[in-house]
Amino acid sequence: MTVTDLDVLPNLRDLGGLPVAEGGRTRSGVLYRSALPAPGDARPTAVDEWPARTVIDLRSPREFATREHPLRSDETVVHLISLLSDAEVAAPNQGARLADIYQGILANAGQRLVGILQVAATAPGPVLLHCAAGKDRTGVAVALLLRTAGVEPEHIVADYESTNEHMGAVLARITRFAPELGQTHPNDRDLRGAVPEAIEGVLARWDAHPGGVHAWLRERGATEETIRLWTTRFTG
Repeated sequence: MTVTDLDVLPNLRDLGGLPVAEGGRTRSGVLYRSALPAPGDARPTAVDEWPARTVIDLRSPREFATREHPLRSDETVVHLISLLSDAEVAAPNQGARLADIYQGILANAGQRLVGILQVAATAPGPVLLHCAAGKDRTGVAVALLLRTAGVEPEHIVADYESTNEHMGAVLARITRFAPELGQTHPNDRDLRGAVPEAIEGVLARWDAHPGGVHAWLRERGATEETIRLWTTRFTG
């Protein structure tokens, strides 16, 4: 069987190897990010261990319900933690600033972001985070996990921007699935690609919070133990 570009999961990468403020680097084989997995995907070469043992799907319930998740198996557990509602995903978003959409996630889905941290800290790894494009919802969630572990903002922004290198393949993939998703993709958010100012605003909000991102998380229900477990797991 010939493997085409559409059969390869786009925007997939291992988030190991990023410098941490206190020295050292994030560990490989712990946290992955990607665009939407699809049935029949070829085994990816971008990561060493596959499939991920735990998947956190950040799509809305309606998106999630279009089909059985292709990675769900006896070995892989899939968690649905939606960062945007069905209505927010279906909204045209024409002209809406990505920065405002991201700030809306912080305002409306803080406890769900804590839930992502809890799963990442305790579930079997590797842990894969994805949405549809693997850019906006995934970008915010990954930024949270990286910043919590001590990765400096400039490295988080660089990882976020690297999604732009994959947008052609990402758009081709989500266009292929658009009929099943009620024509919600590709939307205005998808077409704009990764906008660094948007994720910079998220990071600035966490860093400006009294006590930083750890305090922001604790105020939304995270425990010190969960933060410690995640940091140790990803950087220890």
